[in-house]
Amino acid sequence: MPSRTAGILTGLLMLVGAVSDASAQMFVTTGRDTLRSLPGIEVVVESLPPELERAGLKTIDVRADVDRRLRAKGIPIFGSQGANPSEAKPYLYVHLNVLPIPGGNLYAIAIQVQVRQTVRSLATSSNIVDAMTWDSHTVVGVPAGELASVRDEIGEHIDRFVSDWTAVH
Repeated sequence: MPSRTAGILTGLLMLVGAVSDASAQMFVTTGRDTLRSLPGIEVVVESLPPELERAGLKTIDVRADVDRRLRAKGIPIFGSQGANPSEAKPYLYVHLNVLPIPGGNLYAIAIQVQVRQTVRSLATSSNIVDAMTWDSHTVVGVPAGELASVRDEIGEHIDRFVSDWTAVH
């Protein structure tokens, strides 16, 4: 069984390496400059996988954490795209994917925090809806009894967003 665990951990390490390399292949320019002049942001937290909800990591708690961090730094939060006066209709998107690790009480969790917004193509003058323009992501291994630490990890990604937001506003 130890060789199977080693194989799984090796696979996870390769996945983490691939995640960081993938950002260099993005079509849309990403980063703090894409946040400039946005009047605020809508927040969308994708429903967490059922196995995380059952284990105590709740979507509603993650959403409350995100809102609290943004409001504490004075970032306007819009309740819907209709309430957002920007043509870009930006939203902060939080998404988690989970992979239970066989033979243990451990989860591999991919955390993605992105800003998505409508952008215009210079080549065709058409709108590209829902383009990712800012991104922070990681994969963490978490024992089932320590899922609360995932909220802290998400908070670190939100803090990166806040830092970039405040740098351009």
